[in-house]
Amino acid sequence: MKRAMRTLTSLLLVVVLGTLVGVLALNLLPVLLPKPAASAPAPALDPSVAPSVAAATATAMEPLHGQGRLPDAATLKKKLDAAFAKTKGGDFTAEVTDVATGQQLYSRHGSETSAPASNLKILTAVAALKQLGGETTLPTTTMLGPGDSVVLVGGGDVLLGAGASEPDATVSRAGLGTLATRTAAALFASGHFAAGSTTELNVVLDDTLFTGATLNPVWDESLMTTSNITAVQPLAMYGARRDSRPTSTRVEDPAMTAATVFRAALQKAVAAESKKTAASPSSSSASAEPTAGQSSAAASTAADARPPKISIASQVVRGEAGTEARRLAVVHSAPVVDQLAFMGKESDNYVAEAMGRLAAVAAGRPATFGGATDTLRATAAGLGVDVEGLSLADASGLSDHNRISPRQLTGIIRAAATSKDPDLREVSYLLPISGATGTLEHRLTSAATRGEVRAKTGTLTGTATLGGTAVTADGRVLAFAFFGHGFGALDPARAGLDRAATVLVGCGCTT
Repeated sequence: MKRAMRTLTSLLLVVVLGTLVGVLALNLLPVLLPKPAASAPAPALDPSVAPSVAAATATAMEPLHGQGRLPDAATLKKKLDAAFAKTKGGDFTAEVTDVATGQQLYSRHGSETSAPASNLKILTAVAALKQLGGETTLPTTTMLGPGDSVVLVGGGDVLLGAGASEPDATVSRAGLGTLATRTAAALFASGHFAAGSTTELNVVLDDTLFTGATLNPVWDESLMTTSNITAVQPLAMYGARRDSRPTSTRVEDPAMTAATVFRAALQKAVAAESKKTAASPSSSSASAEPTAGQSSAAASTAADARPPKISIASQVVRGEAGTEARRLAVVHSAPVVDQLAFMGKESDNYVAEAMGRLAAVAAGRPATFGGATDTLRATAAGLGVDVEGLSLADASGLSDHNRISPRQLTGIIRAAATSKDPDLREVSYLLPISGATGTLEHRLTSAATRGEVRAKTGTLTGTATLGGTAVTADGRVLAFAFFGHGFGALDPARAGLDRAATVLVGCGCTT
């Protein structure tokens, strides 16, 4: 994803205005302005300087006013305690931290660890950006393998499309139809097949980039039957769904499903390439039989000029490319940061699990569930977060065995936002916007809150969470994590979370 320049607006407080096409521009952390070139340095944070932003459009939040004063912790505590007390039937833990200074402004059992649900995807995004880099793309490759085979090698892109590549899309940026067309052309141009020869090629699926179990043993079976997740593999279409519809069911074997689609596309592409090659001037006059006045030697030479006949076997088998395989063609995914934005907006569990394993590979760990969770934990520790008690079972937040505290999560959010690494500062762009996008499109929709909160939602049985950033009425950027647990019904829990977020947004909270 190409980034435009971030404008320096202060010495210590990041005030960047991100333009969301067709929806709104948001002032959050780093308070959004046009995105930077990859080499642009991070502006320093200065909580005393008033934000200066472009005039708001009809769909954008109002410009920030005031001097960005730090909320008074005692006043904020009264208001948040009252907001949480209105919700019965469960318990809340919470933490609020000032982004500019790191000062703790509120804690409600903030050090207690519990299941974060999809709030864990924030850490997964940080780990992926740290290990892979935001502009990295993921290759899906074909190789000319041993024994007359075309090997389809998964490189971690689980948002492949079935047809042509779509250069402006995130899902389907790389298309299996395009890969098949390029592969067919490369086969005929490879010089590997003798002129006039007949060869049937096997299609081999190499999905060995990820290792270990494909389904997490701690996941309840219902997560698979409800299409929350499926076998985690390094090659899939549409996030392992049957088609491009976001509500489509997930397939049982995503990599083989994609490989089968590729085989059919390759069969058509080879037939088309064969016709094109046969019609070329160099082969149109070739004939296997001698004509009148033509010697047998001349006929043999003509036969040698004929293009090879290539066909594709009807079945796909699993295997490995091997070290002697030669590359035929490749298609590349959307940049990692774009895939993570899709993950954040849609709360896509499959992309999260794939990103966790890719981060593990980049960190030199096994591409397993354990390798991914070890990488996430190490990432948090590397940000300076105290990881005592932090225990993870997956990268998506699906497991109720995951344990992280609101304090740890706000620490991760703040560390990413204030990092010297421009890739980590992208994390604030990846979360849904209140009243506008993703899982927050229909939440916090009032004039006071719309566009002022950028946060990840989370839901498990009995659990609802909300974590991210909010801009106060005084223009201060706060990191927060609110966890609700033990609720029989989730609507009251979500209402409690939203009330608390509304307090942050409306907070003058100064003495």
